[in-house]
Amino acid sequence: MTSEHGSPSPSVRRSPLARALLPSLPVLGVASLTAAVAGLCGLGALWFATRVLTDPRPAHAVGACTAWAVSGLLSAVSSWTAHRGEARFAQRLRHDVAGHLARMPTSALAKRGGDALRRLVSDDVAALHHAVAHLPAELATLAVVPLASAVALLSVAGPAALLALVPGLLAACYYLLVVPRTSARHGAESVRVMSDIVTAVDDYARGIRISRSYGAQGGAAARYAAATRGFTTGMVRWVGRVATLAAVAGALLQAAATYAIAYAVGHGQDTGTLAAMLLFGLATVTPALRLGHGLDYVRAGRAAADRIAEVFREPVVTPAAQRADAGGTTPGTALVRLTVGNAERVLVDEVTHTFEPATITAVTGLSGCGKTTLLRVIAGLESATAGHVVLPPDPTARPIGGPVLLVPQGGDVLPGTVRDTLRLSAPDTEDGDLTEGLRRAQLDVPPGTGTTNLSGGERQRVALARAFLTEAPVILLDEPTSALDERTAARVMAELRLLADTGKTLIVVTHDLRLAATADEQLTLAEGHLTRHGGRR
Repeated sequence: MTSEHGSPSPSVRRSPLARALLPSLPVLGVASLTAAVAGLCGLGALWFATRVLTDPRPAHAVGACTAWAVSGLLSAVSSWTAHRGEARFAQRLRHDVAGHLARMPTSALAKRGGDALRRLVSDDVAALHHAVAHLPAELATLAVVPLASAVALLSVAGPAALLALVPGLLAACYYLLVVPRTSARHGAESVRVMSDIVTAVDDYARGIRISRSYGAQGGAAARYAAATRGFTTGMVRWVGRVATLAAVAGALLQAAATYAIAYAVGHGQDTGTLAAMLLFGLATVTPALRLGHGLDYVRAGRAAADRIAEVFREPVVTPAAQRADAGGTTPGTALVRLTVGNAERVLVDEVTHTFEPATITAVTGLSGCGKTTLLRVIAGLESATAGHVVLPPDPTARPIGGPVLLVPQGGDVLPGTVRDTLRLSAPDTEDGDLTEGLRRAQLDVPPGTGTTNLSGGERQRVALARAFLTEAPVILLDEPTSALDERTAARVMAELRLLADTGKTLIVVTHDLRLAATADEQLTLAEGHLTRHGGRR
């Protein structure tokens, strides 16, 4: 979508994080405003409390209780509203992240690893939850409450009362600005030194005989001693320069310290003025403690946002084109000037080929020549460098995985039952049909069988059974018989022949030349080109 001048529209330029957050901004704005009003009501309660001391009328006591009650109610409303808006933001963000991950090439996902991806979807989104749900209200409270407190303190006690705030404000600045930066530097240094210690211990353990021969003056033993001394020295220095002063700053932010300072400045004032200095002085300083908690949320949320934004910058696989058949028959699967590779190597070089329906095509070639990558490109799991893939239309109203089913090598199954894995391809299929699919894959186990105790060959046949249950017109099989004995492999191929006869297009990657010879068409992938040299046709 572009504007009239040809530039991308704001909705396109906006980052995925901003697009996920935008619908929640009105709700979060209401939460922040409600939190600010709640803080002002709390200050109103303090003002009525000071009036009770100088003019103990029932109206002042009622005013204080009412203001406190309203403040508590508005705080609850603010918290509920903020979490409601954040929950919708987190739901949208998780959906967008999962959708982007699903469209990323499998090679890019493999580089990140399963644990990192799980942390991305769970922990990183949770870190943003804290930043989005809590920080707006805390910032509103910090901006409104201290300012209003200072104004009230000036109006009641005069400019001299502000002297009571100076030590606490200086301590807050040190606590919030200096300590986090210094602690971060110390933390990074500690991690580096601990890594040196662990490395030295490992080196010493591997070369313990040499270390004993030369003593503790050289080798890993000396490096270990130096690293531990450095760690101890750094810890002592950090305690002296940062931790001690941070403890003093934290003590100055506590209620007792604020009361003592306010009393020292205003002990000669009347009761109402002294009470105002005590109460409003504390209300001015103590939000800094909440802000310290909020800054932790900000740092964690910012790091999480950077990691999520980095994933969104990863390119996704371009979906293969689908075409309807003008002549009334199911079209084939076509590679149109398809090129696959990277800057270092070309695996498929401008290949044009059509895989016909109701046929089995065997693709052979040396290990590492790109056969599996070719299947992933056809399945939409990897992107082509150039050219494109044309697929037949999907026959289902609600496609599961689109018009292509890829059965990868190795018999990937879900933890759980055989039924769980089979329903990836056929979610609404009854157990009787699942059992028939297993039978055709030459496996005699109930659908409720657990997958953890299956052998490699059984796991492969469970994965193969998905091919007999799917409605996808194109089925890609990567080494489907590699873990099967010759007799079982022959039976599986016979069932695959029957499956192809129903009009499906089967593309089989295999190193088994006897199996390849039974296919309708045999292609060899070598030096980026597909060459036909055998088959039944």
